[in-house]
Amino acid sequence: MGKKHIIVLLVTLALACFHLAEAQQPKLYYIGVLGPERLESRIQVKGLRDGLKEAGYVEGKNLRLNIPNVRTYDELRPIAKDYADKKVDIIVVYGGTATTIAKEATDKIPIVFIWGVSDPVQLGFVKSLARPETNITGLSSLTGPENIGKRLEHFKEAVPHLRRVALLYNARGENPSQGLILDAVQKTGPRLGLKLTEKPIKSSAEADQALLSLSKQNTDGIFIMGSGLFTEPCKKIIPVAIDKGLPLSGCEAEQGALLTYEADGYRTGHRGAWYVDRILKGTKPQDLPVETPKYFELVINLKTAKQIGLTIPQPVLYRADKVIK
Repeated sequence: MGKKHIIVLLVTLALACFHLAEAQQPKLYYIGVLGPERLESRIQVKGLRDGLKEAGYVEGKNLRLNIPNVRTYDELRPIAKDYADKKVDIIVVYGGTATTIAKEATDKIPIVFIWGVSDPVQLGFVKSLARPETNITGLSSLTGPENIGKRLEHFKEAVPHLRRVALLYNARGENPSQGLILDAVQKTGPRLGLKLTEKPIKSSAEADQALLSLSKQNTDGIFIMGSGLFTEPCKKIIPVAIDKGLPLSGCEAEQGALLTYEADGYRTGHRGAWYVDRILKGTKPQDLPVETPKYFELVINLKTAKQIGLTIPQPVLYRADKVIK
C-alpha cells in the first residue's frame, strides 16, 4: 500500500472516529427560567431541579438550565426576548407576570408555568385545562382564585379578633391573575365580617410606605396577596409587623409571618419537571393538560403568635400541617 493510500486511510479513520464520538455526545437541552427575584433559592425551583435530575438530566452534561437573578420585573422582558432569539428548548415560568411576558415573546417555544398562575383559561394562556391548544401548559398554584379566599378564612380563624384588615396587592397590572384574586378577596372579606383597607402596591418603596402607615390603632392584621413583588419587601414587613404586634399573612411563615396557606411548592416544581421531560421527548404542550394542585399546606408560626401576644385557638392548631415553635 502506497504512502498516499495510507494517508487517505488514516484521514478516513480519523473522520469516522470523530463522527462516532460526535454521535455519542448527548444532546444538550437549553431551558430558560423566567421569574421574580431570588428565583434560584425558591422551593419550586429546587423541586424542578430535583425532578429533572431524577429524569436523567444533568446540568453541564445534557442540560443547560439558565436561572437569571433579577431585581425588578422590568428585567424580565429582555431576558424573555433573549430566550426567544436563542430558540431555547423550553421556557419555564414562575408567576403570572412572567407567563404573560413569555407569552408576548414567543408563540412557538413551549412554555411551562410551575407557580403563581390562578386561572390560566380566564387569563388567556390556554383554551382549556384539558386541551391547552397553545404553546403554554403547566401547573396552576391555585385551584382557582377562591383559594386565596380560603387563606383569608384561615387568617380570620387564627386571629378571632380580626375585623380591620390591611390588604396589600400587586397593582402593577402585568399579572392579570391579581385582578381575579383581588375580586375573590373582596367578596370573601365582608362575608367573614372583615373590613378591607386596600393598599395597591407597585414597588418595594410603596410597600415600605404602606407599612409605616399601619398600627394597632387602624388595623387588626395585614393580608398580602401572593406575588413575587413582595418577596423582598417581606423581609422588612415581617419584623416590622411583629414589632407593631400585627398578625401577618402572605409572607412565608417559616420566615416569621403568622401563617401560610398554599399549594406544596416543592411538589409543584417537581411535577413541572415531568412536563419538561415529556416536551423534550416530543410531546407538544397543547397535548399536555394543565394540572391543579392536590396538596395544600397550612403552616402556623406559634413563635410569632407568642411574640405579638396572640393565642391561636386549639382547633386551628390541630388542623395545621406544620406548627413552628
